[in-house]
Amino acid sequence: MRLLRRTPSGDRCGLHRPGGFTLLEVMIAMGIIAIALVGLLGLHGRNIALTIRDQNLTRATLLARHKVSEIQYLAQVEGIDAVGSSAGTFDGYPGFRYDIQVESTELDMVRRVVVRVIWDDRYPDACRVVYFVRGELL
Repeated sequence: MRLLRRTPSGDRCGLHRPGGFTLLEVMIAMGIIAIALVGLLGLHGRNIALTIRDQNLTRATLLARHKVSEIQYLAQVEGIDAVGSSAGTFDGYPGFRYDIQVESTELDMVRRVVVRVIWDDRYPDACRVVYFVRGELL
């Protein structure tokens, strides 16, 4: 049944539709929402990846600081000559490894220590700590 609407003057002006949306309007709205949700899910995935990277960087920094403390202790107990370059892995932290380079300086009792903690071979210098250690207390 066609519903015709009348203008205030009494003329018929065409079809009168009851309120609501057409199927085409609903499909377009759903398409826009789907595109927006895909973008949001992509951002969420990137956020998770950045959080994992930040956690690894924090862990690597703490492990590097631990190695520096071990070197400081070794220099105080056994002397500066006992401090040397080394490399290895950390117990309890799979995937993390360290590389320690010890270099002499102009001062006989001071060494420059570079500690790198690597967990991702794409970024070997992501965590690099440079520290100077002396062999005896002043």
